[in-house]
Parts: sequence; C-alpha cells; structure tokens
Amino acid sequence: MGWIGDRRRRAGLALLVLVTALPQLHAAEQATSLATVRAVGRVQLDDDGARYGWPGVYFEGRFRGTRIGLRFDDAINHFDVEVDGKPVADVRKPGRRTVWVEGLAPGEHTLRLAGRSEAPDRVGRFLGLVADRDGAVLPPPPARSRQIEFIGDSNTVGYGLRSTTHQCSDAEVFDRTDAQRSYGALTARHFGADVQINAYSGIGLVRNYHGMASLPAFPAFYQRTLPSEPGSRWPQPASWRPQVVAIGLGLNDFGVVPAQIGGLIADPFPQQFKLAYLALLADLRQRYGPDTLLVATATPPSSTFLATVRTAVAEARAAGDARVVYFEYGDLDLRACHWHPSARDHRAIARGLIALLEDSDVKW
Repeated sequence: MGWIGDRRRRAGLALLVLVTALPQLHAAEQATSLATVRAVGRVQLDDDGARYGWPGVYFEGRFRGTRIGLRFDDAINHFDVEVDGKPVADVRKPGRRTVWVEGLAPGEHTLRLAGRSEAPDRVGRFLGLVADRDGAVLPPPPARSRQIEFIGDSNTVGYGLRSTTHQCSDAEVFDRTDAQRSYGALTARHFGADVQINAYSGIGLVRNYHGMASLPAFPAFYQRTLPSEPGSRWPQPASWRPQVVAIGLGLNDFGVVPAQIGGLIADPFPQQFKLAYLALLADLRQRYGPDTLLVATATPPSSTFLATVRTAVAEARAAGDARVVYFEYGDLDLRACHWHPSARDHRAIARGLIALLEDSDVKW
C-alpha cells in the first residue's frame, strides 16, 4: 500500500486518499462494473473498462458509504476527484491501482472523476468504482440535457495554463495543462452542461504546427474515438447532440510555417483554409442538425487568420445557415507555458463566450 496524498480538510470533510494494487480486493470490499458509472467524452467501452485519449473526459457516479475506490489502469494521466461537488483528491498517473477516497460522511454521495492532462498519443483506462461491503455503488446520475462540444488546439486543451512562467519543459507542460480549467470546461459548468473537449495541441485544420508535419490535420483525428488509433471510429451516438459546438482551429495553420514551405504565409493558403473551414461547418451541421449553434472562434495575433474566419462565417450565413456566429477573444496576458493563455485568460475567454451564448438563441 502506498500514499497518494495526505490527510486534508476540504469543505469540512476530513479525507484520506490511499492507493492499493489491483487486482486483489479486501474481503470487506466489493467489485463493481463500469455500468454504474456515466462516461462523458469520447471513450471506447471494453468488457471491464473505458479507454480514452482525448483531454477532459470525465466519469460520474453515485455511492453510499464513507469510502469509495476508483479502479485505474492508467500510468499516463492526471485527474481531479470531486465528491458532492467539492474537490477531494488530485490523482496523478495512478497506474494499475485502486485509489481510495476515505473519511466521508455516512450516506449517499455523488462522485466526479475528471481528466485534466493531455496525452493524445497514448490510451488510458478506467475500470470503475468499488465500495465497501457496508456501502454500495448506486445507479449513475442521469445525463444532462444541455451539451456543449469544443474542438480545437492547445488553447482549447488548456495547455500549460497552471504555469506562471513561459519557459516549460515537456514534463512541466504536461503537469500544468488542465482541461478542467479551460474556457470550454468553465463555460459548460456555467450552463450546467455536459461537455466534450475534442482538441489536440499543435493541430491545425489544414496544416499543423512546425514539427508536426508527419501527423494528419484535425479532420482525420476528429473521426476517431481514440486519437492515437486510426482504426478507432467515433460512432456518434444518438445521445450526443450538442446544442453548441465551438470551433477553435486555425492558430497553428497561420502560425509557424513548415520548413518545406518557407517564408511568410501568402495566398492561396487563406483561400484553402476558408474552404476547409466551410467544409468543417457543413460537416458539423450534417452531424448535429439545423438547431445546433456553431461558434467560430478566433484570436490574434494573425490578422489574416481573423479575417479568414470572419469571411467563412459570413459566407456560411449568406448561404442560408443563420446559426453560425463569430466569436473573437483577445486582451490576454499569455503568461502560461510557451506564451499560451493563463488560467486568468481562460476565465476571461469563458466570460466572453458565456455572454455570447446568453445573448444567442441557444436551443437548450
């Protein structure tokens, strides 16, 4: 047995977080299946667990008792754990372990396990909840009627937002990235909505950030349940019909130009990007129907990027799709890793996006 945390008091609860190895369970413990957990995000369900690779995937459950175990097979990712809406544990790269949250008040509780790190080239697995014999895992909470999807790049992921310095090693970027504090997650929480964050740092709509030329652009990844597995196809279940989809692509397309292109970005690339953007809007409209509000987001520094997205939105609306809107954000301190938006910036972006949605005819 090893320690993953220490005794702490949050929201008036004295909590103890323990780690025990799988697969053995104590005689006073009972195993349970993933059927008692609600998964939100793109996950691939196996016989005994859920596999995931996109950032921000989360699991929600209900239980009765003073302790609850979370069964992992994931030596990759970091997670937030909340009980009854309050943070109780910070779980980092748990491996093949059961993480126990103890010291809870008797009675029924809700639990949320939320991934905050980004590792699209690998796959983690969550195996479900386990309760004591004197407790029980209960049926999961119902799905929320409101749904929002965010697609994009590192800004959407929440790349390095916990950092207070620009210079970060790869390990520091990983530890400081936080999808649960990204503007997308904050916006969804404000509206009480379930959220998918289908984003990949460095990815562009047409071409990726310098050094990622060997990877396909975003549309290829968007077809996948697991980003690292080309054969993993997202089945687009009928249960996922977001009322809002926010698009955050283009910063990498108009950023550092791949070495083989050389020089500054010039025509005809803006036209190529605009056509790809219109194709993405059409694909989203076909996927989710006529009522979904599509929000095309853009941010400086590239004025060409801003103008191209505005033009794509104007052309989509002129062609008859009035439920496409433009959202531009800026005035950021960019104090996170590698000049990315900070936690403060993400809160500011969320406030602007929330105001836009509150003024729009979102068909919740």
